[in-house]
Amino acid sequence: MKKTIKINFVDFWNDFDPKDNFFIKRLSLYFNVVLDSDPDYLFYSYNGTKNLKYKKCVKIYFSGENDVPDFNLCDYAIAFHPIEFEDRYLRFPLYILYKCFENISVSTNTNSDASNLLNRKFCSFVVSNSVGADPIREQFFRKLCEYKKVDSGGRFLNNIGHAVSDKLEFIKDYKFTIAFENSSASGYTTEKLIEPMSVSSVPIYWGNPKVQQYFNKKSFVCVNDFENIDKAAAEIIRLDTDDKAYIQMLTESHLNIGQKNQKEWLESFDIFICNIFNQSVENAKRITEYGYAKYYR
Repeated sequence: MKKTIKINFVDFWNDFDPKDNFFIKRLSLYFNVVLDSDPDYLFYSYNGTKNLKYKKCVKIYFSGENDVPDFNLCDYAIAFHPIEFEDRYLRFPLYILYKCFENISVSTNTNSDASNLLNRKFCSFVVSNSVGADPIREQFFRKLCEYKKVDSGGRFLNNIGHAVSDKLEFIKDYKFTIAFENSSASGYTTEKLIEPMSVSSVPIYWGNPKVQQYFNKKSFVCVNDFENIDKAAAEIIRLDTDDKAYIQMLTESHLNIGQKNQKEWLESFDIFICNIFNQSVENAKRITEYGYAKYYR
């Protein structure tokens, strides 16, 4: 018989469904999950402060953004950063939950019809929210447009007359895709890199300075590695005019050898989360009730 666990969700993004989500689906494999406004275990995220009202439950923080968990406020955390903290933290990049991650390979890719890949439009760019983003993203877009038009299909800097409804369907028709994160931090790599990879569009990436720990840099252009955006743009122009070099980049494996596939990432998540819920609430707590941490909260 499955153990019954009482959980709740607060401070998640606006379209998050507390009754139908990744956490519910994974937990239901092992537990009888009950949603309760007075939970024993609380999942919370970055979009609010309602979590501060919960005092007695085990608190689990989840973020798909570039922020470091505050372990003075949470018992456990799941986020991007490559840190270790006993059994309290799991590095679990959000891109793992994207279906297109299934198409990301650790083996050499084969492109049987190189002519079709070469005869696509130049470059795409899809960004809808620029609030708080590093200005380098817009600067690079404008720099590359000096060479050829970059088709912007998001709400930000849109130049095609409408916002695209299906990003993957849009970017698959382009040789390159600008895939800049909104900020640069160690470990912070999002779906922006894997989406163009999954449709054989070469990513022009900027963001995680240690992206090479997980992804094969021969399979994309890493703007972080260039002295300035002028030199990065020059590399795109070189690849655009050198068919052999461009196709070679497309045939490279996406992930480094030894990196986890989606199934292995999910197994790591299950181990982490079951360790929490297989304990009693009292034993699962990690936040100290006393000392400065109490006053900090």
